[in-house]
Amino acid sequence: MSAPTSDTSFLLRRIHSLTGIIPLGGFLLFHFFENASARRGPEAFNEAVEQIGKMPYLYALELCVLMLPLMFHALYGLLIRTPSRPNVVAYGYARNWAFFFQRVSGIIAFLFIAFHVVTTRGWALFIKRANFTYADMQHYMLQPEIFAFYVLGVLAVTYHFANGLWSFSITWGLVTSHAAQKRLALLTFLFFLALSVVGVDIAWTFRSGHSFLAFLGV
Repeated sequence: MSAPTSDTSFLLRRIHSLTGIIPLGGFLLFHFFENASARRGPEAFNEAVEQIGKMPYLYALELCVLMLPLMFHALYGLLIRTPSRPNVVAYGYARNWAFFFQRVSGIIAFLFIAFHVVTTRGWALFIKRANFTYADMQHYMLQPEIFAFYVLGVLAVTYHFANGLWSFSITWGLVTSHAAQKRLALLTFLFFLALSVVGVDIAWTFRSGHSFLAFLGV
């Protein structure tokens, strides 16, 4: 297969950047918001899942808004990252490390999302033929190795999204000066930390039955 032209590569990179923010990043935030209903107990979570399951054209939306953008973003991301080599040892700059972790987090995030989809949507569609419930999720979270994988997956997904916001802003020319890029890097890192705490708290809520953030009044 012939290599893409520079114009084609430019367009594909823009689409790759865009899909990571609008459909996928937006869904991540919605998914966290949906799963945070577990903090109000099993009934609230099960009701939230049931309401989403009743959405019209749900499978078409999942395919067009989630699965196809995800597959494109993941596969093209691997394609454009393969020729590059990590240089954090020779050039230990912060952005080199950020680029390195973006690559690593992308691979972990893809594996985690695949596992999550198979064990939730696959369970509902092909095994139980019913909605995935709070009890089902708690069953997984009580297994230490799966809980640890979920924590790692949450960290990978949130970092990839937060750092992707920085890359998106640069790619699309929203932030141009060096000083502004440094400020944005700090803001996106803080966003990663906040989003990670929320995601880990959700997993912990399923595991223990209560939110550790609740003790802080959050």
